[in-house]
Amino acid sequence: MNQEPTPDAGAQAGTGPAGPLAGIRVVELGQYISGPYAAKLLADLGAEVIKVESPDGDPMRRWEGSGTMSPQFAAYNRGKRAVTLDLKSVDGLAALHALARDADVLIENFRPGVATRLGFGPDALRELNPRIISCSITGFGATGPYAARPAYDTVISAVGAMYSQVVPADTLRPLGPAFSDLLSGMSAAQAILAALHARAGRGGEGEHLEVSMVGSLIDFLTEAASTYLETGQVAGPDSRPRRAQAYACVGSDGKAFVVHMSVPEKFWTGLLDVLERPELADDPRFATREARVRNYDDLDAELKATTERMPRQHWLDRLVAHDIPHGPLNTVADLFDDPQVASMGLVEEIAGPDGAPLRVPAPSTVFHGSGRPALRAAPLLGEADADVLAALAASVTEPEGSRA
Repeated sequence: MNQEPTPDAGAQAGTGPAGPLAGIRVVELGQYISGPYAAKLLADLGAEVIKVESPDGDPMRRWEGSGTMSPQFAAYNRGKRAVTLDLKSVDGLAALHALARDADVLIENFRPGVATRLGFGPDALRELNPRIISCSITGFGATGPYAARPAYDTVISAVGAMYSQVVPADTLRPLGPAFSDLLSGMSAAQAILAALHARAGRGGEGEHLEVSMVGSLIDFLTEAASTYLETGQVAGPDSRPRRAQAYACVGSDGKAFVVHMSVPEKFWTGLLDVLERPELADDPRFATREARVRNYDDLDAELKATTERMPRQHWLDRLVAHDIPHGPLNTVADLFDDPQVASMGLVEEIAGPDGAPLRVPAPSTVFHGSGRPALRAAPLLGEADADVLAALAASVTEPEGSRA
């Protein structure tokens, strides 16, 4: 489907201020997902992000297809400028140092110790620029028995117990998105924003941040982790839906939907009206919420047996009429055709790297005072080499103290 930008989105993108992080410069040396995603979130808020890549480019550029702009790279690198530097060369390291001198933030997601060995570790950066906030994203943290291991999302999502919460035990395959990459990218962006705020209260002094993928997962799994530490209960994939009284059903047309009854008893009694199954209220297996939690599988079977008698839309209409929390079980393809999502201005059309129109998801947060910058496509490899590196060359010839 084609979704036109909404007036609000257009105002956010084109006519308002440049975003709450306008004036903040970020140097990103990320690869794959976690570091690039953190920097992309900051770019969406108006930060100027300069992505530094080796002459071969971020490997994510070649994730899919034969070129250097895979859809995956485009997703995590929107709104940035790209320069290429050989950080193992004297000139390349000198150029990075020049970028760091004028940066507010530097993000990297190399293995622990690599940045220091190459000459841009936290101490070196602080000496160059006491105001800089440096952020290292690692798989397992800076120390410990696993710290030096290669840390890819699947490994961390397994070690960090994420898969135990979303993958049934008899399904021996990793599933879902790159949980630990994405969550650590979000954690890094959150930490950087907090550090920028704290810098103002410390007379402009920056600091170094350590974000780990496994730690970010534990932060995210706070309910399962806290419950286990307090009670010894081990959560699994159905623990949360069971306690939340959430069910998935399928209509006679094969289309799926979900209901979420939570705690209020009115949603349970309302659902019985929707299903025209009043006798379930007297069934001792379902008479109380505690009983329904305990007999979750039995109730799940009853609901599925009932909903398969009529098409999904029949049930959705009745659920709306009875004000029961529910929704269609959308695929990504369904998502942007959903009337609610389509009304929210969450898709924009921008110019792609080749100039052709490109539809992209828009940031979902609306800043009524700060606005946000116009969305720009991910950069081509070395796209800003001429501009950025020429500016660096010019800056080193300026008289001392002439730079802002």
